[in-house]
Amino acid sequence: MRFILSLLLYSVLTCASHGHVVQQLFVDFSADESTWMAEIRFDAGIALPEMRADKEAMQPKRQWLIDKTPAQHAELRKQAELYLRQCFQFYWVTPSTETPVQYTVHFPEWETAPPQFANPFTDLGFAYFSIQCSGLIPESGGELEVRVSEGDNPDFAFGYERVGSDRIVTAYPGKSLTLWTAESTPPTAQQSFLSFLDYGYRHVVPLGWDHVLFIAALCFLSFAWRPLLSQSLIFTLGHTITLALSICNVIPAIAPASMGWIEMLIAATIVYIALENIFTQKLKAHRLLTIFIFGLIHGLGFASVLGETIRSSGSIAMPLLAANLGVELGQITVIGFVLITLLWAKEKSYFPTLGKIASASIALVGAYWMVQRLLAV
Repeated sequence: MRFILSLLLYSVLTCASHGHVVQQLFVDFSADESTWMAEIRFDAGIALPEMRADKEAMQPKRQWLIDKTPAQHAELRKQAELYLRQCFQFYWVTPSTETPVQYTVHFPEWETAPPQFANPFTDLGFAYFSIQCSGLIPESGGELEVRVSEGDNPDFAFGYERVGSDRIVTAYPGKSLTLWTAESTPPTAQQSFLSFLDYGYRHVVPLGWDHVLFIAALCFLSFAWRPLLSQSLIFTLGHTITLALSICNVIPAIAPASMGWIEMLIAATIVYIALENIFTQKLKAHRLLTIFIFGLIHGLGFASVLGETIRSSGSIAMPLLAANLGVELGQITVIGFVLITLLWAKEKSYFPTLGKIASASIALVGAYWMVQRLLAV
């Protein structure tokens, strides 16, 4: 029980409210016999050190970029390049050597005067620009590898132009990823599927604290595996539907201001489920309908972080299936963890009281998030 309370306290401190936190940058990778290029769709909101430090700052708009002076544009380019070189490094790897790659950086939007900042991600007026990293392919061959630095850095999702943009693989902080080999073999469909699977899983464990608490709250009304699995699956169905509708543009793209309200509603769903655990004696049929509706709400939150990744892949069915399967596996992980952690207390007379204490703690965390997110809005 002490561990559960410590977990709740940690979640309050680390995930209290959401501002503009960049979790992933998208990269179009291409190569021929002599050169390679990685074009990053760069979020201008992390170009400047002071903006990266302010986790509560909202994402700047395209007009913010347009209104900058030439000197300010030059500083943006300088700081963006410094940050990018800090985030990841390229290496040529052979069985016997590892050689850092000296690559050039180019900003194509500034080839015109004034810059146009045309980018697929400016549909809502967000501030994005492109950064092209390019280099030579050595005659000796080998593998081109990217390594993302550990720490509070974004993921980098690499799409491959020459094989169709539905092949996407992701490089995470502290990890490496092979981008090109002498055989010029692109990622397979299986690798792309596993990448989206992993991406969905990571958005529950370890990144999705509100998702983790919601699933954990489900465990304290019915401490049986089958009902919990049913609730998890119906929850996944709900957020899969919303995510699919968002990707297909049936649901309009969500503006940053509206995301604050959605995040507040997500916190409210945690409070509701936790309080229901306290005031309800047993699992009732309407719980599944409630969880399904709450899944639709959580799907709007997933659309803000998973939607662009899937949409940019150029394919919907496979990435959507893989990402949501990853989310479901993450949810099952949370359920399994709670069941195993509290298995020792299942037959104790005080177990119902223990569940109500845990539910009350979860409700308090959710209420705390609701207030913080309301104030942030």
